[in-house]
Amino acid sequence: MKGLVGRVKEREAVAEALSRVRSGGQVVALGGEPGIGKSRLLAALAERAEAEGCLALGAAASEFEQDLPYAVWTEALDPHLRALGDRRVQLLGIAEPGALGPVLPALTQPGAADRHRVHRALRDLLERLAGARPVVLWLDDLHWADGASVDAVAALVRRPPAAAVLLAIAARAGRRPPALDAALAAAGRDGRVTDLALAPLSEAEATELVGADVAPIYALSGGNPFYLEQLARADRDRAAAPDNDRAAAPGGDRAAGGGVDRQGEGVPPAVALALAAEVAALAPEARLVLEGAAVVGDPFEPALAAEAAGVSEADALRALDELLLRTLVRPTGAARRFAFRHPVVRHAVYEGVPGGWRLAAHARAAAALERRGAGLIARAHHVEHAAQLGDATAVDLLEGAARELQGPAPASSARFHAAALRVLPDTPEHQIRRAAIQIALAEAQSAAGDRAGARETLLATLGATHDAQERNALTVRIANVEMWLGSETESRRRLYVALGDLPAEPSADRVRLHLSLGLLEHLACDFAAARAQASDALADARVLGDPVLVASALTLRAIASAGDGREDAAASRDLAADAFARLTDAQVSARLPGLWMLAWAEHACGRFADALATLARARALAAASGREPVLMLCAAESVRPLRELGRLADAVAAGEEGVDRTRLDGNPQYLIWAHCALASARLAIGDVAGALRETEEAAGIEAEPSFHRAGQPQWAQGAALVAAGNADRAVPLLRAAVPLVVPALRTEAAADLADAALAGGDSAAARAALEIAHAHADTDFATATAARAEAAILLAEARPRDAARTAATARDLLAPPGSTADAPSRSGSATDLVAPSAAAPLLAARLRLLEGRALREAGEKAAAVAALIEAEATLAGFGAQRWRDEAVRELRRLGHRVRRAGGDADGALTDREQEIAELVAAGRTNREVAEQLVLSPKTIEAHLRNIYAKLGVRSRVELARTVVASPRSRDEA
Repeated sequence: MKGLVGRVKEREAVAEALSRVRSGGQVVALGGEPGIGKSRLLAALAERAEAEGCLALGAAASEFEQDLPYAVWTEALDPHLRALGDRRVQLLGIAEPGALGPVLPALTQPGAADRHRVHRALRDLLERLAGARPVVLWLDDLHWADGASVDAVAALVRRPPAAAVLLAIAARAGRRPPALDAALAAAGRDGRVTDLALAPLSEAEATELVGADVAPIYALSGGNPFYLEQLARADRDRAAAPDNDRAAAPGGDRAAGGGVDRQGEGVPPAVALALAAEVAALAPEARLVLEGAAVVGDPFEPALAAEAAGVSEADALRALDELLLRTLVRPTGAARRFAFRHPVVRHAVYEGVPGGWRLAAHARAAAALERRGAGLIARAHHVEHAAQLGDATAVDLLEGAARELQGPAPASSARFHAAALRVLPDTPEHQIRRAAIQIALAEAQSAAGDRAGARETLLATLGATHDAQERNALTVRIANVEMWLGSETESRRRLYVALGDLPAEPSADRVRLHLSLGLLEHLACDFAAARAQASDALADARVLGDPVLVASALTLRAIASAGDGREDAAASRDLAADAFARLTDAQVSARLPGLWMLAWAEHACGRFADALATLARARALAAASGREPVLMLCAAESVRPLRELGRLADAVAAGEEGVDRTRLDGNPQYLIWAHCALASARLAIGDVAGALRETEEAAGIEAEPSFHRAGQPQWAQGAALVAAGNADRAVPLLRAAVPLVVPALRTEAAADLADAALAGGDSAAARAALEIAHAHADTDFATATAARAEAAILLAEARPRDAARTAATARDLLAPPGSTADAPSRSGSATDLVAPSAAAPLLAARLRLLEGRALREAGEKAAAVAALIEAEATLAGFGAQRWRDEAVRELRRLGHRVRRAGGDADGALTDREQEIAELVAAGRTNREVAEQLVLSPKTIEAHLRNIYAKLGVRSRVELARTVVASPRSRDEA
């Protein structure tokens, strides 16, 4: 393949993106028809990157390997890690090597991981590889990539590595995966994407490419570089052939028609015939090896291609010489790895092989891989094609591969489950196993986002099932899928019909149906109906004496009561918590969503530490059992308790995980909720622009009203707009949100509306919002929240002493008398700053700040300074930069000097951030820093993102330079 010709503007655009990579992650996206030159431009980018001292790595996805998870990532990264060797890979300090087991065999640390963990580990690996020099990672032909690979690319486009990494991707025009399109659109709004659509070459450029008069073939080629070369090569071959061969029809008995799927590939007939003639002209042995290579993959190993073709390795290597001479294949740069000239060539060869021979070749490849000790997944790829109906060994292998892939690559898992069903006979003696595989298939489809497919699979299973208990269990499964699809009416109807078909006496089936109906009513915000279902379930469960069902019914009652703001919510929560505490982990695992429901009830009651402990248990059990939906719920649900406990870096990290997981899940209602939760965490740390971005994404998602989005988008966006100084836009949004928000959260929403009205200078509107806040304040936390709004209003009304008393009284609700909430030390972590008895330390710190402001306006300077110093220290320890800066400004007005960590006035690091920055600059890995400071690696990652943003750096190298150049601390005027 000749080098790049023309493309002046595209080369300049790519060079510009490369020049920016040292200042932060960049994305180059190429599009165009097959053969238009995407691969050549990627190759030119890689060559230039290496010349400029970058590490260039990459690979192309393959058309016939779309069932192999993370295949393009494996091909791109694994050879480099193998070349580094075990010791140098260890020195990289990869945070979660086990999570990369499904992707990178070179790490030799196999481990089960869900998709989010894989994405996070890939991001971490690229950051570490870019520590020494910038990385350019190119990924070609992503229209053929497996679903897991596409998800990983999209995740890194949306949230790029915090280092000098350029991600260059290419896909055919109109065939870029939707998830990747959406990610590129989001990244494009941040100015990180160079999106290029390649056009045909001009006739002059075509002449330069093929080195001959192109007039006879230019129109046939359409200016496509690959087609030009193929047609020019065919012309040269015809000119060199004897006269009696020139008239012969191209191809032979096995290559008639060129074997090209012209419709699927869009290849012009003249090009297809030229390819067929080129393959037909090969010696028989060379053609066999080429066909074997087309079966085993692209790129391929000659030895494996030989076994698939049924020839000796020695013969295959001799044949390889001919294939290389004719440039049908080319070296890849990796040892004993070769690739086809172009994917179109591989497609032509594979489709041109007779079906029977191809089946036998796949069988030979599977056997060869088994002899080499290859894993189930690599073998399943060939067994899927070669297995015969009734082959029990093949069914076992396909099912084993599917189970391995359930967490990291559910789409591939679904494919292998479906393949197992095709091989397993549909006979009465196999019905039990078929039903089990169909249920597993539905779970994989659902995890992969294909809930419509999961519903159809479960309906087919229900139709073939006659056992009453199994039918009820399937009915609940189908109703749950329909609920996720947004078909609540159909789901409710199905459950009520099933309930009506059961005898009117206590049974486990009746309880489960009541629980499912109750959850459905709760998600529809009909809390009274949910409580009624919970009561029916509880009565039956107690008669049955089943502790798991009793706990589940109590938890449903607790979340319904809490959501409605009922007076018995706390008592209901206590009963549910006691019931779950008595269950073993194995029992809880059968009803894991119940822990999420319990946690929501706990934080609605202001029991944030309890909520976090409940979610931690749920996360551990969900991770152990591969329950991705529960992990998604736990991540997003953790944001609020973490925020109120002052663990803001953890809150942001949990919010980012929640958004990533809900995006993979594909449920729009949950994605809105996750974006709003992350926005609240970003707002708490002072990242107003980031909060606005999250709320804009949430506002752009269409979904039916539900418990998880009731008023949330308007509330989150309104709060962010107030912080951005745009109260005029915020007030209408918040006013619309307050009546929609579930009663348990209405006090907080109304308090934010009061803030917005005050910011707009409308004290009367603020008072009206305050009335709503007080009306729904049924917990100590809610009462303190309403008091915060009231103190702010009193301050605006020039009643500072009343404001100070109101704020102080509210703080007493959060830190009961007798607690030893001394002023925190500036050297402690965020969790060190939380007094043991403080129910909501962030709110307590905000109240202390408000109290200090009021005392200053009342002329009580000494008391004001003491309050503001305490508030500033606590808020700084939490990383609540916006409110901390407010405390600093108030102290300035009192003439008090505040000692500030390194950094400038607008982007100061907290002491904790400074400590982490210095350790990272000294060469410590995230894991080493986490171990030294007794924090989690995720917390270190979240702190580093804040540090990078504040200091305006994008890599560890830049951070080290900045830390060395900056003084450790300075006094702030």
